[in-house]
Amino acid sequence: MSAVVRLYYATLPRPLGLVAAHYWFTVLEEARCDRWEIWQSAHAGGVSVGHLHCNLKAPESGVGGGPARLACEWRGDQAARIRTILGKAEGNYPFCHRYLAFPGPNSNTFVAWVLREAGIEYRLPWNAIGRNYKWQGS
Repeated sequence: MSAVVRLYYATLPRPLGLVAAHYWFTVLEEARCDRWEIWQSAHAGGVSVGHLHCNLKAPESGVGGGPARLACEWRGDQAARIRTILGKAEGNYPFCHRYLAFPGPNSNTFVAWVLREAGIEYRLPWNAIGRNYKWQGS
């Protein structure tokens, strides 16, 4: 079975949830499902490098402001490219050790970076605050 990559989001607790959502990836491969995201607390659980976490929370768990919702799903070559970027993120993502809710870098900055690195065109919506945070080299 080839990998399936899903992009989920959930609103943040109020009052932030009125204007902001948190995005993360899941990678489903055979019987395994890993969740990849940036979390506001460094080394908060799961496997982590600074703010970058794998399996901090269950794949479809919300983040305190509402249930998880599926934003997009990729299969085949696109899923493989995203999975490759996620697997190398601890050494390549420039903000593993830096987090700032606004303007970023944050969870949505990470999602935008992964998609850009994988060559995937997907436009994160207005409430993905941090999606347009500029990293070095952009």
